[in-house]
Amino acid sequence: MAILSSNPSWRANRVWRVTTPPAVEPVSVDELKTFLRLDGTSEDDLLTTFIKAARESAEPWLGRALIQQSLEFSMDWWPGQVVRLPRPPLLSVAGVFTVDEDGTETEYSADNYYLRPGVIPAELVIRDGYTQPSGAGRQSGGYVVRYTAGYGSAAGDVPAAIRTGLMFWAAKIYEDRVPYKDPPPEARAAIGNFVVMDRI
Repeated sequence: MAILSSNPSWRANRVWRVTTPPAVEPVSVDELKTFLRLDGTSEDDLLTTFIKAARESAEPWLGRALIQQSLEFSMDWWPGQVVRLPRPPLLSVAGVFTVDEDGTETEYSADNYYLRPGVIPAELVIRDGYTQPSGAGRQSGGYVVRYTAGYGSAAGDVPAAIRTGLMFWAAKIYEDRVPYKDPPPEARAAIGNFVVMDRI
């Protein structure tokens, strides 16, 4: 089931969603149990839920994708030569498409653009001399970019400071039995340097 998230654009109406969520979490149950000094397995399912809750709150707070996930970014019109993609770091772009009123998609040639995955947020750049995508027949959401983002497919691909912060975050949820949308102070100290300041 798709997880929907959207941000109003400063240039166009842009909506993005996670189409394939992460297959694993950045922190394992065993790691959190060691962190909490817990024995036994009676609360493993609960700890799994708390880890997921911490990650799902951390990603929008940071403005980042942590574990590899697929996203779809749609726009009402193409904003210019450079398109900035939400939820860095960018891993790859599956394709750029225009969409007509019937939902029929036409792929824009990948030869016409290049990626700048190292900047934050990542950028998709139309090459000089090439025409930008056009001809979308749909007034709303006529331009779509599908891509993969995250640090990698394994928990160990996520920076250690973020993983530590998530353990503090999940531990706070465990101790208080309260979901926290914003990080507790200990987690904030660990992950604060990873916040994407220029959000989309």
